[in-house]
Amino acid sequence: MTRYRFGGGIADYVVSRGDSGELTLAGNVPVTFWSAESGGAQYTDLLDRTGTPIPDGVVSSSATGAIPAFGTGPDGVRAMWASASPTGDGQRCLITTTDLGETAGDLEDRIAVLESRLTGVGRLTAGPVEPEGSAVGDVWFDTSAPTGGNPVTYRASGGAAVRSASLVCPLPVGIEPGDYLIALMVYSSTSGETMTAQPDWAQLVPTQQFGGDTTATVYGKVYAAGDAALSWTLSVPVGATAAIVAYANAAADVVVGPAAARTTTTSVTDAPSLTTTEPDALVACLYAVKNSGTPAATDPVGTVRRIFQAGAGTSAVPSALVCDFSQPVPGPTGQRSAVIGPDSNNGLGVQIALRRRA
Repeated sequence: MTRYRFGGGIADYVVSRGDSGELTLAGNVPVTFWSAESGGAQYTDLLDRTGTPIPDGVVSSSATGAIPAFGTGPDGVRAMWASASPTGDGQRCLITTTDLGETAGDLEDRIAVLESRLTGVGRLTAGPVEPEGSAVGDVWFDTSAPTGGNPVTYRASGGAAVRSASLVCPLPVGIEPGDYLIALMVYSSTSGETMTAQPDWAQLVPTQQFGGDTTATVYGKVYAAGDAALSWTLSVPVGATAAIVAYANAAADVVVGPAAARTTTTSVTDAPSLTTTEPDALVACLYAVKNSGTPAATDPVGTVRRIFQAGAGTSAVPSALVCDFSQPVPGPTGQRSAVIGPDSNNGLGVQIALRRRA
């Protein structure tokens, strides 16, 4: 390690107080050095300017009270507490190395060398999501919150319903970059209506028609700052409903269970079981139904409702329900059934498991 020089500074003097309170410089006073303002250990490993050990680590002030440039302190010590007492009694004052200026200059030189070596680095990016189109030499600083030990949690949800040829569903308020979004869209398709795909979303459940007059699909993606609202264009004006749910700390590789389409007349729609492979998963249950009247929903047992987006109008009303539950232990999740009435001859249910982001 490095030994640093002490003494000889503009403030390095021993001062005493006279009987009348006046301050005077105290000459020929033994000075000891300590590791703390009170208590602590005495530094005795001091060397004079020739490198010779100073007996007992005691330095005497000059006739004018100055603490001379006596040499160096112990290895790695840049500051000591000085006492005008062999035993360290009374007030102690801090004395710092006179090498601070040179040390600061050396640090500046080292930083300049490091900066010169960074001239070959490419694009520097800071953000919670890795940028696209990275090239050799690019550096990405991941600013996302550490997820080690953090479970997948519900963040926010939002929805929209129209009777139109287009549907725009705003992203939920309060979501953050890195959140995983699940979007469920259902619409009336009595005459073979079609809709546009979402190019920047992964289709988790293929578009499928059920009950002869209802179509639904499910999308997913990792949210990035600046992502726009989700929108669909339909071939003709119809009733259409969408719901989006956001989850924090979730990995992008979700597990999608089998989708069950119902064509029998009832108000019960099932989401079949899936099997999780990691502990502490969060399982979302999604249901799409079209009813002949104003819909009402009862959540599956053991789940928490995140959104029930009822459709517009009072007949041929498509609705979307999303609930979720925790799955602490890997294994089958079990079938989860929702009740969305009045009775209808169509319904679609599916479970999607989310695991912690690495």
